[in-house]
Amino acid sequence: MERESFEDDGIARILNRDYICIKVDREERPDVDSVYMSVCQAMNGQGGWPLTILMTPDCRPFFSGTYFPPKARYGRVGLEELLAAVSAQWKEGRERLLKGAAQIEAFLKEQEQADVQAKPGLEVVHRAFRLFADSFDKRNGGFGQAPKFPTPHNLMFLMEYGVRENQPKAVDMAGSTLTQMYRGGIFDHIGGGFSRYSTDEQWLVPHFEKMLYDNALLAMAYAKAYGLTGRGLYGYVVQRILGYVEAELTHGGGGFYCGQDADSDGVEGRYYVFTPEEIKQVLGPDRGDAFCSQYGITGKGNFEGRNIPNLLENEDFEAAGGEASPGAGMDVQACCRKLYDYRIRRARLHKDDKILVSWNGWMICACAMAGAVLGMRKYVDMAAGAEAFIRTHLVKDGRLLVRYRDGDAAGQGKLDDYACYALALLELYRVTFETDYLKQAVGWADIMVRQFFDRERGGFYLYAEDGEQLIVRTKEAYDGAVPSGNSAAARVLQQLAQITGQTKWQEILDKQLHYLAGAMAGYPPGHSYGLLVMMDVLYPTKELVCVLSPSYGGEGRMRLLARLGYLAQTTPGLSVTVKTEDNAQALGELAPYTRDYPLPGKGAMFYLCSGSNCMPPVTELGAIVDKL
Repeated sequence: MERESFEDDGIARILNRDYICIKVDREERPDVDSVYMSVCQAMNGQGGWPLTILMTPDCRPFFSGTYFPPKARYGRVGLEELLAAVSAQWKEGRERLLKGAAQIEAFLKEQEQADVQAKPGLEVVHRAFRLFADSFDKRNGGFGQAPKFPTPHNLMFLMEYGVRENQPKAVDMAGSTLTQMYRGGIFDHIGGGFSRYSTDEQWLVPHFEKMLYDNALLAMAYAKAYGLTGRGLYGYVVQRILGYVEAELTHGGGGFYCGQDADSDGVEGRYYVFTPEEIKQVLGPDRGDAFCSQYGITGKGNFEGRNIPNLLENEDFEAAGGEASPGAGMDVQACCRKLYDYRIRRARLHKDDKILVSWNGWMICACAMAGAVLGMRKYVDMAAGAEAFIRTHLVKDGRLLVRYRDGDAAGQGKLDDYACYALALLELYRVTFETDYLKQAVGWADIMVRQFFDRERGGFYLYAEDGEQLIVRTKEAYDGAVPSGNSAAARVLQQLAQITGQTKWQEILDKQLHYLAGAMAGYPPGHSYGLLVMMDVLYPTKELVCVLSPSYGGEGRMRLLARLGYLAQTTPGLSVTVKTEDNAQALGELAPYTRDYPLPGKGAMFYLCSGSNCMPPVTELGAIVDKL
């Protein structure tokens, strides 16, 4: 609509003469998008983008729709005719429009008050697994038919469920999907990272747009799979994702950009596709032929006469640590670097260089998790750098902002910003055990609860109590392309309750889980991240406290902390807390129970509890690992 309608002179005259036009950035104002999307869904039975809303000067909507062609065609009303008709009615008899607006507003407020609570239980968890199994594509991985979205939190749920229930089928569904996505064209075999979604069932032809949040959540899913199975392919993919993010989406100060467009020179996918002749020109005849053979690049092509590199027909895709089999004298990584350099010179992609707090929160979680699971400190450093960027540039007067770009930070932080940033701080604590991260997480969680939580009925509102008030104050619980703010907030509460032992977090978590359980009842697979949190509460948990003597330092201490971070990331239901002489006072204020653990005279002491049962303290971590 932007090109064919809003840049049309005739439509522009009508808009400028009769309307005040507002274009909403739904990344910067998710609250506005959510409220008016609920209008479209209520009026039409479905929503979508582009979203078109007509409303009164006081922002009360009376008409909604999605796409409108410039002029009427095939029975669909045209935008020009619609604008003219509504303008005439507004001038000649607006009472009907105002009455409709009042009815819509009343309906939305009634719906907002209709939250249903339910008691959390394992039945909804089991039902989600059964529904995933029913829609699983055994041949290609993934769920349902084209288009296929990665939805990594679905895969994380299945892996967690498989471990907790000793259900290999759940792990296999996740593993098959992760493998096939990597083999397909949705993964950029030349430059790393994943595109938005696949237009076909095989994961071959993507919508070529790359988004930060997709790659963050996918890195988490592959890291989780690597920690669970030790399969080298999964660790390799994590490194290719984060290598892409470091090279293409990282600000010089440490924050992460939003993503890259699908189009280059006005053509979708042009940046990513090749002909055999181009490959041979860059790599030379022999290596070029070998590369084309490995990556399915043919004269016929697989995308509009050109080729998306893929490994779908390569049965040796897992050789050489996750790369295609090198072939005679072919170094695949070196070939990819040459093609990457050629590709950048050939065409450029537009970069969305906004830095959003919520999306950065997910990528910080991914980097921290990957660093711990793969034993690669540089990823933890990437996470710490992005967190420092947020703390420096996106905090004002003790509150979070939404976005940063070119030195300008703006927007009142929404639920997703607070929940994802607090979650990022907790992930950094879980891999570094630096108490300041835990202290910051507690502070931001306090603001999140105070400003967003519905203490009467549970659930978190999308925008703050002291924020700009829209026609209705909405909550969102559905885990779509990104987990909802309510699911992320539940994870924050669960981790704080387990790590700190403070009853206030447990009480809020209980109410939040009752809210989520009610939302999940209709379709549990649509709440997979919330289900991850629910499993952490419903299944037995374990708490490990490590207390270090003042003299315990050097390389031995660093290796121990790395091992503890690995255990925290790979052991379901486990929280790890580390007490030292330096952090004893601060940790005692955040987690009062830790005051009861004395500092040993030398070495380390480990205390493991599960439920109400605690094993005797031991001096060797190996004895604890056996119990885990």
